Amino acid sequence: MNEGIRVDESGCLNHDEEVWADIIAKVVSGQEDDKAVWAFRFAVEERTWHVVLAGRQNDPDSARVKNPFRRLFRDPHAAEDFIAEFVDQIDRSRAKGRYRDGLLLGLSKKDALSQIAAQSLIRKRASSSVRKFSRGGITGLPGDAVNPVSYDAGEDGGWGHQYTATSGSNDAISGSGIDILLRLQHDESILELLIKGDRLDSIEETAAVQTWVLLDRSQPAFKSIRLAIEAKIVGGIEALVRAHEVGRQEIDADLAEYVSEIEKHPAMELKRLDGIDRRRATLEGRRLFEPLSASTIRDLLALPSLNAGEKRNSKYRAAVSGLFPQFDGLLHALDLIDQNSEAST
Repeated sequence: MNEGIRVDESGCLNHDEEVWADIIAKVVSGQEDDKAVWAFRFAVEERTWHVVLAGRQNDPDSARVKNPFRRLFRDPHAAEDFIAEFVDQIDRSRAKGRYRDGLLLGLSKKDALSQIAAQSLIRKRASSSVRKFSRGGITGLPGDAVNPVSYDAGEDGGWGHQYTATSGSNDAISGSGIDILLRLQHDESILELLIKGDRLDSIEETAAVQTWVLLDRSQPAFKSIRLAIEAKIVGGIEALVRAHEVGRQEIDADLAEYVSEIEKHPAMELKRLDGIDRRRATLEGRRLFEPLSASTIRDLLALPSLNAGEKRNSKYRAAVSGLFPQFDGLLHALDLIDQNSEAST
């Protein structure tokens, strides 16, 4: 009899342990049926719930976030969203054969789950989930204006930036550009480009090309911007839109590699995770404000060389906060501003 399995007073196997032994045997052998898969998911969910939350699992009103997760989740509902995400991650690992380890067969349910969903792993995944840039690296929603909204700020404030709303209205959030950023990430064309006159200088032109698919078509300056862009782009607006699709796809592929790296190394050190999160955040920022490479800019604007395209992008980066002033703090936090470049035409 396996040492980790409990026996009751009658000498019979504890029913819960017996059921678990059957489930984990199927997982280890890679022969899970639907019933075993869902039972495995439920066991992981139950384990994770009790690590993150206190109270009765079937009584949402009794739930409260435990330490040290209180600094990550603003309420039990946010924690429950993470738990669902974590269980999905663990189940994907199961499907890839991660738990086909015979050593799990000799453990009790509690000990096996303590390895599969270790508390340290849950904490690291929770930290990564909160900061994940698939939601813009933003914790807190526009409606949470009474609380600080943290842009990829990490566990202790981190490398990012915090914008503290002073009232319960969305106006406080709007002033920091947070709510606009959330909408931009859902591909809403609401970005306003601040230009100095009816004619675009080279930096404004680069900005319009880089952010074309997100520009607000209703802004007063848009007609002038469109006329200028249509006259300059090789292949017209259709070519520009295609270039944005390609540029975003390339960035999405790079982001997917970072996600894969985290999934392949679930217990990585927080310092390494911080570095990955920083790079992911910068890539997501580029997806919005600079999806087009120097070579693409060269081709679209018929510039004489790759170096000319690089200079265009560099000067744009140096001036970008003035072109989109509502994002000044965010652009600095994402390292999207080229401090050493001369922002002149």
